This record gives sequence, C-alpha cells and structure tokens, in this order.
Amino acid sequence: MLQNLREKTGMTEEVIKNGKCLVYYKGDPLLTEDFNIAWMDFADLGVDPKLFLEHALLLGMTDAGQFQFAVQIVGFGKELKQAVLKKSQGNFTDFRLSLMMMPTSESALASKAKAIFNWHRRNTHCAKCGGPSARNSTASCRTCSKCEEVWYPSLSPVGIVLVADSLKTKLLLVRQGRHPKGMYSCIAGYVDSGETLEEGIRREVAEEVGLTVLSVDYKASQHWSFPTSNLMIGCHAIVSGNEVLDVDTSELEDARWFSVDEVRRSLISIKANPLETMTSAQEGTNNFFVPPRGTLAHSLIDSWLSN
Repeated sequence: MLQNLREKTGMTEEVIKNGKCLVYYKGDPLLTEDFNIAWMDFADLGVDPKLFLEHALLLGMTDAGQFQFAVQIVGFGKELKQAVLKKSQGNFTDFRLSLMMMPTSESALASKAKAIFNWHRRNTHCAKCGGPSARNSTASCRTCSKCEEVWYPSLSPVGIVLVADSLKTKLLLVRQGRHPKGMYSCIAGYVDSGETLEEGIRREVAEEVGLTVLSVDYKASQHWSFPTSNLMIGCHAIVSGNEVLDVDTSELEDARWFSVDEVRRSLISIKANPLETMTSAQEGTNNFFVPPRGTLAHSLIDSWLSN
C-alpha cells in the first residue's frame, strides 16, 4: 500500500486527513520532554490540505495502517508555531541533540525526514540537463520539467568502527571539534568510490591514527543525516600490536586509548542519565563520555562490552 501510494496514487486530501504528523520548524523536530516524537493529527494543525502537500512528505505507515507524515511549518507563520506548541505540549528540539536522545526507531524516522527535506532543498534542478525539477506529492522523487528524468534521494556510505587493541583490553575513541564537549566516539569516514567497506575502514584508521587494522567485523547500520544523507555501516576492528597513535590533527581534535573499565563506566552513566552526563561535561566536571543512545557508535560500544 505504501509503495503504491508513492509510485502511483500519490497523496490525496483524504489520505492526509487521516494521518499523523511529525512537525518540524526550521529543521528541528517537535518532541516531548522525554525525547519522543510529539505526533499530531493533521486536523490539529488547522492547515489547508493543498498547502500541507507543498511542505510535507510521506514518512511511513504504522502497524495499524495509519500513514505518517513529516511537515515543515516554518513557511506557515509564527501563529501556527505557537498553536502547535500549545496543542502538543511538545517543544522544537535541536536536531543533532534529538537524534542522540531519541529511541532508535523514532530517531530513524526523524533522520529520514530531515534527509529528504534537505535533498529536495538542494536538488531543485536536473543534474542531467539543468532544467527545473518538481517533486511528486509524496516527496519520494523529483521529475525534470524538460527532459523528464526522474531523480530519487541517494545515500553516501560511511564506515564507522570501534577499534580494540590485540589483547582486547583497550578501546580507541576519538574527538572531533563538532562533538559535544567531553564526548569521544568511533572513527568514521566515507567509503571512497571503488573501495570495499573493509578497505575504507583500514584506510581511515591508518590515515587518522596511524594504526594497522588486522580484522574488520560488520555489526550494524544506521541512517544518519549529518552532514548529508549517510548510511553509517558499523564495525568492530582489531589493530596490530603497535598501538602508538599518530593522530591527524587536521581531522581529529584528539584520539585516546581508554581501558575497557573506563568505557564501561561511561556507558553505564550515559545510559542511566544522558542529560546529566552531558551537562556535567559542559560544566567541566566530567571530561569524557561515550555517545548516548540513538547513535550507532553507542550501539557498537554496547555490543562490544556485552560480548
């Protein structure tokens, strides 16, 4: 049903009137205090259906068969923003923080919506002939008005890896300037054209910290919409006995080996109270924490420590 709607039927007023909406304002999603999506019924928005269709996309469908939409309301006026906040009792929350704090299933929906909105914003013209393109009603593709070429949102593969020493007593975590203060995460980098995932990971580890990877094991994947639409492909890796780091400071702010016990304590802390853990780092009372839930790096660390 969902695929038929995207490819043939398209969104109609009848379809959207029975849907539930994930609302965005200036790129930030409407969430509850505990970082769940503050879903709203279409009727609660009080928006003209035709105007809604211009700013919305078909996101998915619940197990009960109810369609899910995402909608950007920044162009609808500040009055609607205030009405939405009042009716939902939610708040528009910083998008990057949202993804780190949301349950995995909901962060996947929020990330998908953000990526598709961004793709449409950046692809208003055909890459084949340069003609203007128009989105279909579900926002699943764009069609060129001149050559009629159809374009679909695409993904960029990114390898992300948790590195352990050969004795498995230490884990390597790195810091980038864009990370929240005190947060150390896994090495990540784009897989180049012509590379396998394993080759890309070996190259990234060698380039960023000067280590030789002995083995790479795939674990899980996750969509991530920073800085663009990426498929994060998560792995565990073991490096050779030479564990002296040669850090590429143009890419990384810092890279360090942490003992398994240090990482385990940080994981327990971030699971128990993520906001308190992150706040203490901002205040300078905690100089290290691992990524919170909602990130693939968190899952990679959790699964490694659980083995």
